Amino acid sequence: MDRLKEAVSVFTSCIENNPFFQDGIIARGNVYMDYGSKGGLIYARLDFSNKSATTDPLHLPARVNLAYTLQVSGKFMQAWNQFTAAIEIKPTFKPALEGRAIVNLQMSNTFAAYQDISASIKVSPTAELLTNRGVINQFMQDRVNAMKDYQAAIKMDTTYALAYFNAANVYFHTRHFRMALDYYGKAIEHNPKDESAFLNRAITKVMLRDAEGALGDFRSAIKLSPHTAHMYFNRGNLYASMEQFDKAEADYSKALSLKPDDALVLKRRADVLGKLGRKSEAIEDYRHAIEIQSQFSGE
Repeated sequence: MDRLKEAVSVFTSCIENNPFFQDGIIARGNVYMDYGSKGGLIYARLDFSNKSATTDPLHLPARVNLAYTLQVSGKFMQAWNQFTAAIEIKPTFKPALEGRAIVNLQMSNTFAAYQDISASIKVSPTAELLTNRGVINQFMQDRVNAMKDYQAAIKMDTTYALAYFNAANVYFHTRHFRMALDYYGKAIEHNPKDESAFLNRAITKVMLRDAEGALGDFRSAIKLSPHTAHMYFNRGNLYASMEQFDKAEADYSKALSLKPDDALVLKRRADVLGKLGRKSEAIEDYRHAIEIQSQFSGE
């Protein structure tokens, strides 16, 4: 934080000496955004507003940065207006197209997001953009074109892990488990710190009846993300299917310690507690699960 304040001081001094120092105004606004606080966003917005509205209305980076400060503040329509203003000035300005696509998604306008991402891809395709469009296609329930985008992304950058991961998810949901296994493996190869890829590959191995392989992947996923409840829940399910009820109970209990009052986990733990002969504890878990479900249903 001290370094950020020092940077603001330097840029402010430069702007005071030359009020039309355009790069200084933008740079100071960017530093304010790095504060990560409400006050920092307000100051950043003032700098970007001053730049885009008065000093140089045609300065596109200022408009885009102003739009991002509005977006982060939850003012999506105002952000959309600023991105649109930049696009009207330069229809091929990628930062504005991509920024507006994100805002469109946040406002649940999926098709408009698709159009903006497609326009940016037309200007200059990247593996990231193709993958993002694939995700939008999935939002629109179009798995065929989603897969086409993921494959195009992989062809463009054979090391882009997220494209492999998303393609693997499509294969999994269409029950092509062998293909999913292969693609999760490639995602892990290119990003060995992605706990979600290990988790999903573990679940895929469960579907392929490779229990030992699944346990190995669960261990890797938990090592990378030891405080994520659903990691333990999924491994607990595998242990329960293997009739290793003591291990299943331990995993369900760990999941509940991280995410208390999860009705489904309570029911699963109750099941294995019953198998272990701990009837009173099982009944208590069932009762607690019913209470939670009643609260959510408003009964």
